[in-house]
Amino acid sequence: MTTHRGDQAADRRVPVLIVGGGGSGLTASLALSDLGVESLLVERHASTSIQPKAHILNARTMEIFAHHGVADDIYREGAPPENCGAMVWLSSLGGEAPYDRKVLYRTSAYGGGELAGRYAAASAQPHANLGQRWLEPLLRRHAEQRAPGGLLFHHELLDLEEDESGVTATVVDRGSGRTFLVRASYVIAADGGKTVGRLRGVPMEGTPTFLDWINLHVRTDFSRYLPYDDAVVNRVSSLSDDGTLEHCGVVPMGPDRWGRHSREWTLMFSRAPGAQGAAELDDETVVKMVRRTLKLPDDHVMDVESISRWPVEGTVAQRFRSGRVFLVGDAAHRHPPSGALGLNTGVQDAHNLAWKLALVLEDKADEALLDSYEPERRPVAQRVVERAVYSLFNQIAFTAATGVIQGARPEWNRAQMTALFSDTPDGETRRSVLREYFDTNRITTAHLGLEMGYSYADAGFVTPDGSPLPPVDPLGLEYRQAARPGSRLPHAWLRHMGRKVSTHQLHTAPGSFLLLAGTRGAPWQQAARALSRRFGVRIDSYAVGAPGEPAAADAQWSRLRGHDEDGAVLVRPDGFVTARQLSLGHAPSTALEEALRSSLGHRVTVDVSGGAPHA
Repeated sequence: MTTHRGDQAADRRVPVLIVGGGGSGLTASLALSDLGVESLLVERHASTSIQPKAHILNARTMEIFAHHGVADDIYREGAPPENCGAMVWLSSLGGEAPYDRKVLYRTSAYGGGELAGRYAAASAQPHANLGQRWLEPLLRRHAEQRAPGGLLFHHELLDLEEDESGVTATVVDRGSGRTFLVRASYVIAADGGKTVGRLRGVPMEGTPTFLDWINLHVRTDFSRYLPYDDAVVNRVSSLSDDGTLEHCGVVPMGPDRWGRHSREWTLMFSRAPGAQGAAELDDETVVKMVRRTLKLPDDHVMDVESISRWPVEGTVAQRFRSGRVFLVGDAAHRHPPSGALGLNTGVQDAHNLAWKLALVLEDKADEALLDSYEPERRPVAQRVVERAVYSLFNQIAFTAATGVIQGARPEWNRAQMTALFSDTPDGETRRSVLREYFDTNRITTAHLGLEMGYSYADAGFVTPDGSPLPPVDPLGLEYRQAARPGSRLPHAWLRHMGRKVSTHQLHTAPGSFLLLAGTRGAPWQQAARALSRRFGVRIDSYAVGAPGEPAAADAQWSRLRGHDEDGAVLVRPDGFVTARQLSLGHAPSTALEEALRSSLGHRVTVDVSGGAPHA
């Protein structure tokens, strides 16, 4: 028998090592703790992010955080709904030209305003708005409460060695310089691609760096310059003295007052890489450029907390799994912030992976279940990256409707902006055309279908029911809920134990399966109880509409479930439908066992004569 270095020399042993303490890594730690799996998280920085960074948390992400008991704290610390429902484009904050301090466009955004009804019909959890500077400490507090001693900040991964039974990691305490070995069964790489991907030789594919992004975290009072209190993002496109259209995002970050009265802000702009790219601009120059773009008066006080620079790319890891190592978040996919998709996708990566690791480590699932992570999550990431890159360029392109031409004579461009806001028939025509251009930005701010409409059906770990895939909106705006295997469990309101609950809120225990049957669902419930005992997995079962069971609050669940009163749907621990039986059939226990085995990574064959499935 071969003895490996880590087997004898490890200073610490855990089932799962998490590398990286950002949003994805902290979510993995939380989820694994709730699933009863010990983990160790190492993060090379001494603290969570000091930058505001990502801030929009979409409904699907908030469903995950609700499932793990942190959503209420996020809503409490984040922006109130009345302060985060719109995106606004402005021609400047200050300035005295006839085209300065004008509203170019305003639209509902991220589930707010006119979008609220459509988003509320899809989920019980509204979006949240809380920058990572504040979100990550919140997640860290919860993670450390659930895993005391399980998070080591200011500790850096130096090396990984894998053998047939596990992974040995070399970690350095950056404070003391002491190195030690960690032995783990599996590794989650949530390090933003800093170390693990390189160590494992996993290349990124797609569009390499095409912009340099600069974020300023500032404290200031912008209230007198901003016309709306509900803008989650203000985007300024101003005409400079030399006739160039310059762009800067102005994002309120709270933290104690929100909207236009926020005390803290993120200011965002980009530069082409190379000469005078972000890396070549010193902090003083960056601040001057931003003040010029916003056209702030000389006497406006703005305290700069920090300035960060990062390369913008549109890439996806060639592989999301390398042996016993799994890539999540920015380690697996990187793209511009357009559409607020990055952090959300990373959280959902971690959530998809955690329950699978837990069941495998508990010997309740076959290790083949882990093979589902890449084919389920990589297509989602690929689509997100493609959309974010396209959205960024679309946001640049639609400003062409102003009539401003980059490189044209300054007097020409000034005349175009003046005409745009003139009180003439020509001005009205120009503004109408501008609105048509800006309306295409709904692919960035109203993409409910992109956020929730993805399916895992093609990955091979759910049980198909023969139903066709619902039509997919190519813009990703419309989301058609369906209980089709591979899709997210539809949200519908039920009444249970004297209160109104969502279908997702019946899914109470992390790591559990959920069976929702029709009013004549007793045979399914009986089969679920027997299989739960046999396989050692929890299956909560309900016959919706039967006496003493949850009842539909309206017609939505009956419309979305896709089965009759004798049928049922089985939902995985991550809230995705893994099987649907349209009616009772002749052997509910056999059908349910087949579905459960497939969900646990067992390849099954079914005796067509009605016998039991075989592994």
